[in-house]
Formats: sequence, C-alpha cells, structure tokens
Amino acid sequence: MAYYRIQLNDGSSRTLQAVRMRTDASSLYLEERAAGDWREVFSNPIDDVERVQRRFTENDGTWTWLQERLPAPVGGVRAW
Repeated sequence: MAYYRIQLNDGSSRTLQAVRMRTDASSLYLEERAAGDWREVFSNPIDDVERVQRRFTENDGTWTWLQERLPAPVGGVRAW
C-alpha cells in the first residue's frame, strides 16, 4: 500500500496508507481493499484539499514525497 500525505487548506495535514485514490464531483477518497471490496480510509471535500503527495522509497532507503495529480472524477461531472 502507498502512503499519501493530504494537506488541507486550513494548514493541517494527514498521512495515511491506502491502495487507491479516487475522486467524484465533490470529494477525494482514499481506499483499501478488504475481503474483495473497497473500504474507505479517508474522505474529504475536494475544495478543502490543497495538495496530495505520495511517498516513494528511494534505492538507498530514504523517502521522497512527490505531488500527485487528483484523478478524474468517477461517475461525476466531466470538465469538458
């Protein structure tokens, strides 16, 4: 599972472990797989999210946080 750091507009941040990140028209979700179903680990209104980063482990064992683009909404409004 990947580690994600969610930074919110109010200055707070949360570091969470999840298998996937997805969005709909209004929210960001982090989810894990449990017994064949997706289970929500974290959700937040997308307008309150300032930045999402994903942690990568380098060959020497150090961590690097890279900014992630939010995925296109699933089942939501398309921006075209």
